[in-house]
Amino acid sequence: MNHTKKNTENRYILVLEDNYSRWTISLEESNYSLGRHSSNSIVIDSKQVSRKHATLIKKINHKTNQHSFWILDGDLEGKKSQNGIFVNGQKCLIHQLKDGDLINFGCEVNASYHVVPHAAISESFIDKNTANKFKPAKIPSISKVPVLNLDNPNQRSTFLLHSSSLKDDSNDDTFQEESYLDPVTELPNRILFNEYVSIALTNAKRHKNCLAIFLIDIKHFSEINDSFGYTIGDYFLQAIAERLKNCIRTGDIIARWGGDEFAILLPHIKEADNLYKITQRIIKELKYPFTVENNTQSLITHLGIAIYPKNGQLPQELLNYAETQLTYHKKTGNHNILNENLNKSNVSLSQIEKRLYDALTKEELCLYYQPQLNSNTQKTEAMEAFIRWKHPKYGLVPPKQFLPWVEKTELVVPLTRWILEKACTQNKIWQTNQLPSVLVSVNLSMTQFHHPQLVDLVDEILTSTGLSPQWLELEITEAIIWKDIKLAYKVLRQLKSLGVRICLDDFGIGYAAVNNLHQIPFDTIKLDVSLIKEIDDNPDNTTLISALISLGKSFDMRVVAEGVETQQQLDTLQNLHCQTMQGYHLSKPLSVEDATQFLTFHHVDLLDII
Repeated sequence: MNHTKKNTENRYILVLEDNYSRWTISLEESNYSLGRHSSNSIVIDSKQVSRKHATLIKKINHKTNQHSFWILDGDLEGKKSQNGIFVNGQKCLIHQLKDGDLINFGCEVNASYHVVPHAAISESFIDKNTANKFKPAKIPSISKVPVLNLDNPNQRSTFLLHSSSLKDDSNDDTFQEESYLDPVTELPNRILFNEYVSIALTNAKRHKNCLAIFLIDIKHFSEINDSFGYTIGDYFLQAIAERLKNCIRTGDIIARWGGDEFAILLPHIKEADNLYKITQRIIKELKYPFTVENNTQSLITHLGIAIYPKNGQLPQELLNYAETQLTYHKKTGNHNILNENLNKSNVSLSQIEKRLYDALTKEELCLYYQPQLNSNTQKTEAMEAFIRWKHPKYGLVPPKQFLPWVEKTELVVPLTRWILEKACTQNKIWQTNQLPSVLVSVNLSMTQFHHPQLVDLVDEILTSTGLSPQWLELEITEAIIWKDIKLAYKVLRQLKSLGVRICLDDFGIGYAAVNNLHQIPFDTIKLDVSLIKEIDDNPDNTTLISALISLGKSFDMRVVAEGVETQQQLDTLQNLHCQTMQGYHLSKPLSVEDATQFLTFHHVDLLDII
């Protein structure tokens, strides 16, 4: 081999491992041959590896004056390997290696490639004549390749991976290993994916990085096979695979996990935002309908995710966690959920979550509706929905006593879906029965609002219930906006594009919303309860309330005074020309039956009676 001048900036490292050994090799020559035959620079003694399986070639980019290694399938004479090489899950004939790339040789042997600053490795770690200095038990060594054992810098050896103690210099054919590649999608299958997880986890531990594993299930995919046949079903799987490829970064790996399941490995996660952005891309790509051979289908997906080191230290622990999450989401009907708040070690939280899940599935939850009355028209403008828990032991439990727990569990989205479906369905029933058309108003918590599936969820529920979007109003607080202003603006614009109305709750207790009211597409503002309560203490000091009412009207917004509990508050608000009011003095939250009766007799001048 030809010796090249050492790069004073970087050193190129190849880390190889099988189920028993792990070796770190410093690549200092211009080319290397890898294969089963003992004449190779690097011998991989596996029957599933070809005699001349792959070649590493060092090249220089003359524009950047930087070296890099390329890996070729087969030898320099053009003869390809039997089982191929896979880089980051993709089968390839030639590939320019980049720092962190994962390589598989179509068998149990994996490798990773690293570019390490030269100064980070002492020259004492390298020994060109290592043959007699260190020999692992039962493993004959080769003196051709300088090796670094970064786990133990005092230990130096050369590399030989073997499955038996016998060298194979024969010309026998390679044992073909077809179980590493899915024949339908040509993606790595579960076996190869597990190999990549193993080596990526080793690297993550070494470099103190995070990694993530996604498991993705396609709901009711068998119905596609039943309706269109298995050939069309395979085409759909190929289309899904192509879309998922568009979601991942260079170095990420996608695999066919099972019949209707896919897996994604993210070997490097430096920030939580990276995971969020990738999740968003996956959700977005799979949301749009698939058209195959003039057959169009919209697919519903469930996701499970595991993150190292948070959810496990070993490959199987991470895979088991992701499987558990996926199963949970399928069980709860929770689509595309990636909330990682559920902690199995927290027995108390798990028990509470199970009880809340039972309440959801056993129909122990219900909605109550509180009217919002217009003092000018004497009619009901809206019904605000409030959730209640009809607990078999404690009776009617208010939301303050259980919603904070929901926020800590995986039930946030299932509960949001349930509330929206119930509220929209009930409003549609009222309209179908020719009761007065009213808004139905639903409160969103910070977790609900910032969930990446909110807009799609609202759109889906409006479609399924048949409620026109103009009759749904979503309430958020100022705190939600100021947690992430850019994201809030984006979500609000998306919700407005659906046609739903947006209400700013608790208005008037912070300057921020007042200062930016013209930038945010609100339809309604609700004066904070604390302002209304002050009327009783100081009925003459209503300057702020009057100003807020005028401000809302100047932006053509509906202004609602909530928390009206006394006649004095009602009279003062009417004198200030606040048209819409809500509170116990007018009506308490009503059950569905009572709310229906209330709307039936809406023509009664309730405000005059009071």
